[in-house]
Amino acid sequence: MITAVHMLLLTTYYWSFSPIGLPGHPEWLDLEHTWLTGLPVHFAVYYLGYVLAFWLWQRRFSTGQLPTDRAFYLPARLATMALAVSVGVVIIVGALQTFLFQDFPGITWFVVRIAVAFPFTLVWWVMAGTDRTAAVGGGIMMGFLLTTYTHFLGPNGLPNPPIRLLAENPPPAVVHWLSYRQEFLVLLPVTVVVAMAGYLIASRRSDGQDREWGRRSAISVVASLVALFGLGIVTAVYTGPESNSVVVSSRGPGGLEQENAGQGQLASTTATLRMTVENRNTHRTPLPPHDRVAIKAVVPSNDGITYLIEATEPMVADPQGRFTTWSGVGFDVWHHGSSGIGVATLPPTNSNVAAYAVANVSANGKLIAAGVPVHVMTTSREGARLELHVGDPDFPLPAVANGNLRVVWRDYEGGYDKASAYARSAWGSGVLVVLLGFALAAVRRGSKLSPG
Repeated sequence: MITAVHMLLLTTYYWSFSPIGLPGHPEWLDLEHTWLTGLPVHFAVYYLGYVLAFWLWQRRFSTGQLPTDRAFYLPARLATMALAVSVGVVIIVGALQTFLFQDFPGITWFVVRIAVAFPFTLVWWVMAGTDRTAAVGGGIMMGFLLTTYTHFLGPNGLPNPPIRLLAENPPPAVVHWLSYRQEFLVLLPVTVVVAMAGYLIASRRSDGQDREWGRRSAISVVASLVALFGLGIVTAVYTGPESNSVVVSSRGPGGLEQENAGQGQLASTTATLRMTVENRNTHRTPLPPHDRVAIKAVVPSNDGITYLIEATEPMVADPQGRFTTWSGVGFDVWHHGSSGIGVATLPPTNSNVAAYAVANVSANGKLIAAGVPVHVMTTSREGARLELHVGDPDFPLPAVANGNLRVVWRDYEGGYDKASAYARSAWGSGVLVVLLGFALAAVRRGSKLSPG
């Protein structure tokens, strides 16, 4: 009940008062990510936290739950053992990552993860104990902790040569991020297994507790692992590099506007557009890997001029910092209208694919502008399913009336298949359900072992 009320209040707050991306580039979550998927996921995660806290409380105050070898808890011995286990786990995970991905993550990768793993190990052993059950739980927690750090704060690639020792001038600092498949389908399970093994090696057996896990528990563990393994294979199929790459094209009748976006009259045109984009940056950072774009549009106008628009560089950030550009490419995103993203004079738009890029513009074969901001988006509006915007009020297009081109097509081919998003949601939900199930089983078992 506490969790339900907690999540209802927080979700209402997210929906009404607090966009994500603050303070840099605020962006509102849509209905699906706030209420349909966000609410149950938030409930499960917070409830898992409450259950874990209750389990730790049981182990602290129930007889027979902590090992009787109090010598293990002497500060020097505890700290030395925790440091040794943390260093061993991080080095083995880093070596396996280097072997699996053929990419050395850098010395900094090892240093910061040891700095994260060491205090966690100390705290976990003091709170949960060092028996086998605590070792399994600690290994799982360690895996999620290091993977979360990797996702948000720990890119690969530092330091870049040459390493600065005595020279005053700074060395380069070029980093890169792991893909979803590498991070969550490969590195997360590897880290969990290695961390569990490290904790088990350092574990102390406590009488009256490990024996309680019998055949039914073993069957549940094996069944869960088999289910997650199968789900992971399916997720891997739908989350490869090709799942983030889409093609959108249109050829045929449409409309051309050469006045302010969304305010002028459309003249008939037979423009063509082909766009290939790849959403490679999921960390909301200007750091690599950058999204990829390849846009080519041919737009004949009624005054006899044929415009050629070509773009191969994503607009990683708006030049004036006015709004987010999703690092160049966005799938299933809301913008325009009162969203604070894009052009306020256009109606609020949910786009299957949207892209911001920097283009060169030619008129009848002659280059008239370079580095012009362009925006391509799909829409669900009748008669305007695909739009191209070249230039905007703050960056007018030279030699063009009102400094802006807006092309509208009635339909398009291609687009983003949401199967990859569903696969990621299925994998995350499956892992969360398994963790919550075992946490509840552990609490129930702990209640049976408690006195009275």
